[in-house]
Order: sequence, then C-alpha cells, then structure tokens
Amino acid sequence: MKKSAFVIVLSLLAITLSAQEPKEWAPAYFSKDYVVVAVNAHTTDSELLQIRKNILKYSMIRFTNFDVIRADDGSIYFLSMEVDCRDGYNGKISHAFEPGDTTYYGFVRDYSLNTYKKPFFIGNLLSPYSGINHVEEYIATKKQEEDNAE
Repeated sequence: MKKSAFVIVLSLLAITLSAQEPKEWAPAYFSKDYVVVAVNAHTTDSELLQIRKNILKYSMIRFTNFDVIRADDGSIYFLSMEVDCRDGYNGKISHAFEPGDTTYYGFVRDYSLNTYKKPFFIGNLLSPYSGINHVEEYIATKKQEEDNAE
C-alpha cells in the first residue's frame, strides 16, 4: 500500500514538473501537419489575440465560441472553447484553472498522413491521449533537419 501511494505521488510530481517546462507548441503552433492551440492559466490577452489572428491566417479552423474569465490577479480562471475544423472534426471544452494549475487546455488537429488514429483531440494537452507527443517529435525532427541544413 505504501509503495503504490509513493508511486502515485512520484507520478503526479513528474507530471507537474514536466508541465512547468516551456512548451514549444504553446500557446499555438501551426505547420502543414499540425495545428495546436494551448491555453493555460497564464496565457495573456495578447497571446489569445495572436492565436485568433493566426487561426484565421494559417488554417481553416474556426472558433465558434471562445470565452475566458480572469481572476483578480489577471490569470485565467475559466476557459470555454468550441472549435470547428470545418472537415468533420469539432469539439468543445471548458475548464476552471485552480490556483497552481499548470495544465494546458486546447486542441490538436493532426493533418499528417500518419494520424495515429487521433486526427483531432480537444481537452488537456498534457494527457497521454492528446497526441501532443507526436507534435513534440515532429518539432524536434524539423529542428534537427534545419540544424543539419546549416
């Protein structure tokens, strides 16, 4: 019993620490293969505006609803997002960020030929089901190709 509780605590700690690292796909990432929108409690209004502009500029995806409620300290307290990819994929989420919450909520639209059976995900992007690890691998591969080209 003590061992399983210890493992659970270590797992939660590892998730929390990894969530605190800067993410290259946040607050948004656009490529021919992936579109990622990621909002956390510390996403600023200017970042949200840039996300909305870039969604219009770089994709056919549209927000059918996007609302945030800010706490007194300026952090996002509540997020509500509805997304229509205009190709049959759509979804909506809402999330209340508690103090200390370091998660990212948003969506991943995978346009790659190898979609890992998850062409669209909306929700907690740090979830193992989000497919964000494929985006991270893609970004790392692209950086490696750019470094090798130089």
